Amino acid sequence: MTQNLTLLKNIRASEAEDLEEIGIFTIEQLAESSPKDLEKDLGIDINIAEKWIVKAIQYLEDNEKPKVPPNEELTSKYSMKTTTTRDIEQNRED
Repeated sequence: MTQNLTLLKNIRASEAEDLEEIGIFTIEQLAESSPKDLEKDLGIDINIAEKWIVKAIQYLEDNEKPKVPPNEELTSKYSMKTTTTRDIEQNRED
C-alpha cells in the first residue's frame, strides 16, 4: 500500500515535492529513510527529518490495524460474515 506524503500532518505539498526530487515518493519510503540523509539531501534540520520519519512510522502503524468494532476480536469467523449478517445478529431480539 503506497501512501501520498501529504497525508502526513506537517508535510506541505512543497515539502513533498522536495522529497520526491530525492526519490522519496511514499510514506513507506519516508519511514525507511535516514534522518542524516534527509538533512544532507534537503538541507533541513535533523530534528525536522526525525519528526517526519516518526510521523511516517506512526501513520503506517495506525493505518495497518484492521477496523473491528470495539470489544470485538477479529477472527476468520468474524471476517467471513457479511455486514448484513453482523447487523442482523447484533440487532436480533432474544
